[in-house]
Amino acid sequence: MGMDTVLIVDDELAIVETLTEILTWAGYDVVSASNGQEGLNELAKKPSVVLLDFMMPVMDGLQMLRALRADARYRRIPVIFMSAAGLETVRAAARLGGRRSAPWDAFIAKPFDPETLLGAIATALQRRTK
Repeated sequence: MGMDTVLIVDDELAIVETLTEILTWAGYDVVSASNGQEGLNELAKKPSVVLLDFMMPVMDGLQMLRALRADARYRRIPVIFMSAAGLETVRAAARLGGRRSAPWDAFIAKPFDPETLLGAIATALQRRTK
């Protein structure tokens, strides 16, 4: 069995570089995109989990997440939302889109703790295999 692949979708290069370093060190393959539209294109690489930023240009995280969940090929991929905006802000934005429940699997506040991040990824991957 090959390594799990993590797709990072974030417009902040420093965050992408830091995440790539942490995840590569932890044994994951990493692919990245700088906005939601690029992220949707990267789904063809069949990532095991998606780390998705909330605020991005072109297509934000919620727009990408809705498109991902609407596509039968990708809707079961675990998504970990990341944001400096805070969980309640993200939840409120999701509710504006007509959702009552969070369409993501986990939420990580920025700045993030590497151990928390790796734990969330491991949990999401365990849930996916059940």
